[in-house]
Amino acid sequence: MEIEVLKSEKDYLEVAIKGEDIGFINAIKELLFDDSDVEFAAYRLDHPIVSSPVLMVRMKKGNPVSAVRTAVKKLKKQASDFKDALDNAKKSKKK
Repeated sequence: MEIEVLKSEKDYLEVAIKGEDIGFINAIKELLFDDSDVEFAAYRLDHPIVSSPVLMVRMKKGNPVSAVRTAVKKLKKQASDFKDALDNAKKSKKK
């Protein structure tokens, strides 16, 4: 994964995420909506084969980079919780 900052302002961030598909970006976008300081979060994909998804975040207040970091931490926690639940379900099935 490679991140290219396309635009960075006090209340706005636009980054291209190379090597990822829209599923990953969409998960981050959805978690950004949990932050009441986020005014707008979306992504665009100019071409599904030759372009990288671009995440766009506009803040009511606060730093957009911090908001994205928080969303990524939440996604990491959710993935870990899912993995643990799956492991527990597999163990229960064996008994």
